[in-house]
Amino acid sequence: MSSGHGPGMLKTVLIWSGILFVLGLIIFWLLSGGIGATARTAKGLINPIDFLFGGGASGTPLRLPWQLELPRGPDISGYSEEDQVSGYSQEKERALIEAQYGPTIEIPEYDPRTFGNFSPSRGRIVFGSENTSESNPALEYVTLAMVSNEGTMSLSGWSLQSAVSGVRVSIPNATPLFILGVVNSVQPIILKPGASAIITSGISPVGTSFRENICTGYLGELQSFTPELGTQCPSPYGALPITAENIKTYGDECIDYVNTLPRCHFPSSVPASLSPACRSFITNTFSYNGCVNTHRNEASFALSSWRVYLGSKTELWRNTHDVIRLLDEKGQTVDVLTY
Repeated sequence: MSSGHGPGMLKTVLIWSGILFVLGLIIFWLLSGGIGATARTAKGLINPIDFLFGGGASGTPLRLPWQLELPRGPDISGYSEEDQVSGYSQEKERALIEAQYGPTIEIPEYDPRTFGNFSPSRGRIVFGSENTSESNPALEYVTLAMVSNEGTMSLSGWSLQSAVSGVRVSIPNATPLFILGVVNSVQPIILKPGASAIITSGISPVGTSFRENICTGYLGELQSFTPELGTQCPSPYGALPITAENIKTYGDECIDYVNTLPRCHFPSSVPASLSPACRSFITNTFSYNGCVNTHRNEASFALSSWRVYLGSKTELWRNTHDVIRLLDEKGQTVDVLTY
């Protein structure tokens, strides 16, 4: 026996359920703003697909209930690459250089990456070899060469500057005749045609910058130099000629011993059989000061090379790549070293 609430009743329930659902959507639409909200959304909507999956008009992503919230990184909209680079080079780089090199290093107020005006001395003095890959300032150096054949050139007031870091350091004065064990007077370096200057970043092993001479090789017996000092010292052979007077004063053995000594070498120990007069002769002759006293008035005494020390306790030039400018007393560019 069939029930009175059969298929007809089920159909009626479904129809009323659909009507109530539609009415619910209409009521929700009215409560959420109705036509005005729809119009505002339509104005800000560029692409319906973007609105559904990428976000609304405000840029906020539209997330469905089953979607996970995507992680967000920091907001960098307030920064630009130019601001970051400018802030580092002008503030952090300046503070780093000042802390590293101290008051002897000048930090220019202008942009060092612009080469500015070229000096009238351009082409007369140029950069030569360099050893800038060293982190030890005692080993780091650049060289200058006077290539002009006209006149002389004073380096008074000249300086070296890195166009990358901005570090600028003055070329110091030097002594034209170095004497060991005394306070040497210094003066501006004057380069003659064919002259050169090895400019080391570190501190001088002998306390000052100096011009080399034929006796300078003796200094290499006492301290280390980079590059090594030359050995153009006068030969000991013949320093004690075979004469009747020398044989009587110093003895045969002294003459033979002196003739075996190498150039630029001061013997730390001598045979005990040598006479006191011979020992005194060796001490006063085969040393730096002894050599200077003997040969300083000779025309070939002074050499054309200078050893210049900037006195920095840390390296000045970059190990990998740098652009180093040679500046005259007016800050104008004489030459540029690029590596």
